[in-house]
Amino acid sequence: MGPKLLRRIHFVSALPPAELRRITRIATKQDFRAGEIIFSKAASGNRMFVVISGRVRIFTSSEAKKRKTFAYLSPGDFFGEMALVDGHTRSASAQAVEDSRLAVIGKSDFKGLLLSEPKLCFFLLRTVSERLRQANEEIENLLFRNMLGRVSGTFHALLRRGRKFRGGVLLKNQYSQQELADMVGTTREPLSRALSTLRRAQILDMHHGLYFIRDPQRLAELCHPLCP
Repeated sequence: MGPKLLRRIHFVSALPPAELRRITRIATKQDFRAGEIIFSKAASGNRMFVVISGRVRIFTSSEAKKRKTFAYLSPGDFFGEMALVDGHTRSASAQAVEDSRLAVIGKSDFKGLLLSEPKLCFFLLRTVSERLRQANEEIENLLFRNMLGRVSGTFHALLRRGRKFRGGVLLKNQYSQQELADMVGTTREPLSRALSTLRRAQILDMHHGLYFIRDPQRLAELCHPLCP
């Protein structure tokens, strides 16, 4: 894991060169095949991970085989730090969506970094706060919004990982309907109906296999009103 990649990781990007070199020394690399579980919910945690290449899914599932995907992580994203900070077991599972290479940092090394560099604590706290805010928004979606609002909210959250394109936003990664359903917390049938509604309203479209948000403003409007 070189300095170039480290600069793309939010919680270490502002560290001085000496600390970046230290992270490079203590991090090891590990490869995971597509579909391979990196860790499971409720397992003990003594390592955190940074995505070097590939894509990782953070998710949970119930005994009734219901699934909820919390996030898809790309190169530069990190995960698994929560169990190292609070000492509890993993709160969710992590799986490689495609062949992935991860940088791995052990618990003692990670704590040493936090204790030696105050800036690192601040950026980690900011990232955790962002994730908590997103979790609160998802809870609001589940409690107060109908299916169209929930699907719109999911796409609105994905906008930050897209790029401007033809007056709208083109999402960076491909998502199957099952992947989207897992993110919304529903099944494919109601998701498909919501997607059809967004297409008919010319808010959503497809471009070479990628979802294209034609009208981000109208999409945002669908996220805000609560269900009657």
